[in-house]
Amino acid sequence: MKMSNNYFTNDSYNIRPTYTEKEGIKLETTLPPKTDYERHVYELLDLAYEIEEAKRPGYTQDSDDVLANFKKAAEMTGTTDLQAWSVYFYKHVAAILSYAKDPNIPQAEDLDGRFADAINYLKLGFHMIKEKKEKNEVTNQQKLNL
Repeated sequence: MKMSNNYFTNDSYNIRPTYTEKEGIKLETTLPPKTDYERHVYELLDLAYEIEEAKRPGYTQDSDDVLANFKKAAEMTGTTDLQAWSVYFYKHVAAILSYAKDPNIPQAEDLDGRFADAINYLKLGFHMIKEKKEKNEVTNQQKLNL
């Protein structure tokens, strides 16, 4: 799959951005990947970013809340938003595990996309947990101030 928004690399995957700060100004420079592993990682991160940007409007339904889809699914199914998230995440992990068991099984989506989506779901799950912890800390602080 050809990426159009290369956040981590350029089109040929031969450079990677690095950032330095000098006198309060953020400078971007590019260096070639040192290994095939780095090139593959940047390629995967680009794909994850592209998929995330393409799918977000459909999942958030014009909401600023990136977790809106999980909250709605939880409400509709009588589960928690974290449980709803886990089902979506598991779908991608199960497909990757299915490929690992038998690479010849036909897949509904390409494997690169499954890995990229798994990264995106991990980011969403991480955000969900961090957001809950932060809200809980605020609530606990408010109780202490009463």
